[in-house]
Amino acid sequence: MIVAQITDMHVRRRGLMLHHMPHVKRPLRRALAAIADWSERPACIVATGDLTQSGTPEEYRTLREILRESEIPVFLVPGNHDRRDALRAGFRDHIYLHEFGPAIQYAIEFSHLRVIALDTSEGSRRGGFLDTQRLNWLSERLRERPQTPTILAMHHPPFPTGVRNFDGQEFEGRHALGAVVRDHPQIRRVICGHVHQPLVRSWCGTLGVTAPSTAPTLVLHPRAPGLAWEPGGFLLHRYENGDVSTKVVRTAAAPVSLIA
Repeated sequence: MIVAQITDMHVRRRGLMLHHMPHVKRPLRRALAAIADWSERPACIVATGDLTQSGTPEEYRTLREILRESEIPVFLVPGNHDRRDALRAGFRDHIYLHEFGPAIQYAIEFSHLRVIALDTSEGSRRGGFLDTQRLNWLSERLRERPQTPTILAMHHPPFPTGVRNFDGQEFEGRHALGAVVRDHPQIRRVICGHVHQPLVRSWCGTLGVTAPSTAPTLVLHPRAPGLAWEPGGFLLHRYENGDVSTKVVRTAAAPVSLIA
């Protein structure tokens, strides 16, 4: 079975132009179409944060209109650009968004696999945040099915990325989360967004990965002050024979110019 991951869609109000993402709606639709047409249909799509640019009701209405086109269930995880109240109001029928509070956390259950979503957002913080309440909830969920391979989904990567712009953002609760991960070897992946590009790192006995934004985006070089284009895309996490493999799929080419 496959779990698809999209991230950092940054859906925004009409007329607002972000310097690093000239287009966001068309690439998102293109990614959803590519996922739907994949040879092995994914069981679900997990969107790991920064669903919108400003977390406004108008942006969530636009996001809802786009996601309505997907016949594959889409599960939403908030990022630092999102606002929980507006997200819950815009997706009232997504019952899982209301199962835990005030943070948005839930588990997606399959017969041989679990996906557990963690909310690492907190107010206007750019970096990640996990308090005792959220981590205790995670520990309880992990103890429910200790033999079931599990994917943890969140917005902020708790592991170093090698990109100074992101690694300089404090992630409060990172070490406590790492201790939980070490204690639960059923965790096969920690999947994240936030950095807008695919990265892979061994972390606390498992593998941490970040996904590309669905839209073409500018990203920081790890050691140089310049910027470079990365084409848009998504990740496919495939569970088979007790383990998980991850594939990067590119769907939107990097533009030649910022002007379109």
